Amino acid sequence: MIFDKRLKLFGVQNLLLESELSDLEKSGLDIRHSQTLKRDEIIDTEVFEIKIRQQAKQMGELYYLYFCLENSIRNTIINRLKEISGENWWEIKVPDNVKRKVEVRRTQEKDTPFSERSEEPIYYTDFKDLFDIIEENWDIFSDTYRSVESVKQTLNTLNVLRRPIAHSSILEEDEILRFKLHIKDWVRIQM
Repeated sequence: MIFDKRLKLFGVQNLLLESELSDLEKSGLDIRHSQTLKRDEIIDTEVFEIKIRQQAKQMGELYYLYFCLENSIRNTIINRLKEISGENWWEIKVPDNVKRKVEVRRTQEKDTPFSERSEEPIYYTDFKDLFDIIEENWDIFSDTYRSVESVKQTLNTLNVLRRPIAHSSILEEDEILRFKLHIKDWVRIQM
């Protein structure tokens, strides 16, 4: 019984220590703790400069937020337009300019040796395309978002801020805050 308690205490202390060591490395102190962890990666990230790895970790959180936001908007569009128009919603409700852009993107992707990102065409859209779909179908989305203009302004700003995230650049601290606040704005304009 005493041994069990000591073993549990040891396990908890070990988890706390692992967490603290990881936090130290995240703050910029290179203590090589990450090298002690088992790796099953194809690429050893240690070949890259520590500054680049630290920036990647910082930007990773923003990519996570961006990924969640863009795909939640896509899901809202899919669900609402399917509800109204059925399985052929893409053919019926999506503006021609968006369909053309998506077709070009899909064709370009087919000319590569990589797998297609999706069978669903909406996954080839960007924020501008998503806005065009919402605007074209405002009668369907008017009970979902505050106004067309609020959707446009928010998505335009998010699109500008997403570019450095999607293209492996760094956002300044105020731009990181601005990005997060605009995600809050997006949530705020939903009804």
